[in-house]
Amino acid sequence: MDDRTSAPSRTVASSLLTSPPDHGTAGRAITQRALTLERANLLPEAPGYLHPDHGGLVVCGTGCSARLHALRRTFAGVLAEDCAAYEKEVATTDAPFCLPEDVLFGGDLDSALQEQLDNGASFAITPTRYIKAGDPAALKAVVKATKALRRDDVVVTLPVSIGWLRPEARTTLVAAIRAMEHPIALILGGQRDPLQQFAAAPQQLRELLADVPGTGLWRTDLAGFDALAHGAGFAGIGAGGSLRHLVPAGERAETSGGAANYPSVLIPSLLRFSSAKFIADSYANATAPRCTCSRCQGRPLDDFLGLTNVVKAAAHAHNSATWNAWLPDLLEQPTLADRQIWWRARCKQAVNAHALENTRIKQPNHFKPPKPLEKWASLPLRTDGQAVTPPPGAE
Repeated sequence: MDDRTSAPSRTVASSLLTSPPDHGTAGRAITQRALTLERANLLPEAPGYLHPDHGGLVVCGTGCSARLHALRRTFAGVLAEDCAAYEKEVATTDAPFCLPEDVLFGGDLDSALQEQLDNGASFAITPTRYIKAGDPAALKAVVKATKALRRDDVVVTLPVSIGWLRPEARTTLVAAIRAMEHPIALILGGQRDPLQQFAAAPQQLRELLADVPGTGLWRTDLAGFDALAHGAGFAGIGAGGSLRHLVPAGERAETSGGAANYPSVLIPSLLRFSSAKFIADSYANATAPRCTCSRCQGRPLDDFLGLTNVVKAAAHAHNSATWNAWLPDLLEQPTLADRQIWWRARCKQAVNAHALENTRIKQPNHFKPPKPLEKWASLPLRTDGQAVTPPPGAE
């Protein structure tokens, strides 16, 4: 794999805010969008809360093809399917993708991608398997296979261990991304929140995006907003917790003592996702905040306590509707510098809001700002390698 040290071949940061014609079908479909990732069984209908200019929908996991086909009849927006092979299967040098076996026709990567488009997808997504830390051969196999594709309607998912963000491995990952000609959807794998695996992870992700601007951050949480403010071309944010973080293939998810799987709920003022059970307990003796998103219309945030798919779907719709409403504020900023100033101010406000909420509910230190949020609120603002000085009153 060529570890090039020259300027990145991808779009430079100053032109990331548009989608030029030469980006190809896939690039034009996803550039400057944050797509919602959701399980097929939690999508009873086409969602109406996705932003038409900056949003979109990706149906994930079991049954995604059939659900996409049904949704396409009524949903005219950006739509795709992600079989999420990386959840269960590990990439090898000989088999970096999950492809049909024992079929007479259509068992190759090109046919698998075309099937998605025939099914109604706006672009195709590669069925890439999970790439473990310290396995450059598997990473190189993905590069080699995608370089052989003669089509511009493909997004390459690159599901890698969070260990690839460490400085000693990031150079190899950057070289791989630069070597591919298709839009790259980077997925970071690790237990719980991968960006909390080591203290420098948020900064290392920003450094990677500076090296290969235009790369997308996939299967993530509000880190997608930070990425879009620091050079990412697009993002894929999970509606539910299992689609916001990737547990490495072959590992069991680490949970809190076998607790019931309540939906996670976005608390807008705090920029945090918390379990519905934690939220209900937190506001047992205080009034819970009410949500003003298009789906909730005043519904209290402690009203998602349930284990049924109906309750989970409602919580996920609240999550997606909430951050979809923020997309114009971020993506319609005129420059990356303006995006960074807006986002860091929002993060600082959210960090401070934790203490204010603890005071209001008379529970000192109850809500603690997530570590990535603290990082986003405090790391320097940078664009195109230069420090950004916020104007007076911007923070």
